[in-house]
Amino acid sequence: MDHLDVVTAFQNPEIDNDDIYMTLPKGWPEGLNAPKIIVRLRKALYGLKPAPRLWHDDISTFLLSLAFTQSSADPNLYLHSDGIMILLYLDDISMLYPQAAAKAAIEFKVKLSEKYKITNLGPALQFLSIKIHRDEIGTGISLGKKTYITSILR
Repeated sequence: MDHLDVVTAFQNPEIDNDDIYMTLPKGWPEGLNAPKIIVRLRKALYGLKPAPRLWHDDISTFLLSLAFTQSSADPNLYLHSDGIMILLYLDDISMLYPQAAAKAAIEFKVKLSEKYKITNLGPALQFLSIKIHRDEIGTGISLGKKTYITSILR
């Protein structure tokens, strides 16, 4: 399971269907006689209410174009015929794949990095507060909930 982070994910999608306008923040432009300027947004911003939906629509369209299918059980889970599974969580991507699909997974990461600025964080160390420990030779893993249990006890 690899962990990928999409840098400025919510700022990637373009705003096509809706006209969204905003006033410029205080201090721009400077001066007392400056006119009140309103700008039309072309891309989403963090804090913009529709930004998460726009991001999900954008990445979903991209994944579907790469022959992934969206799970009917979870709209954030995407499956590929070669065994690659993609799970979206905000701006993070968890990519699971069997060893036989390692080459296809690398190709997908390349395509993903061509469309978005991503950081490949390598093998996942944690997933939804579950620690993932790998043994020295890479043949076994164990899962731990110590962090989660400690936070509950506090």
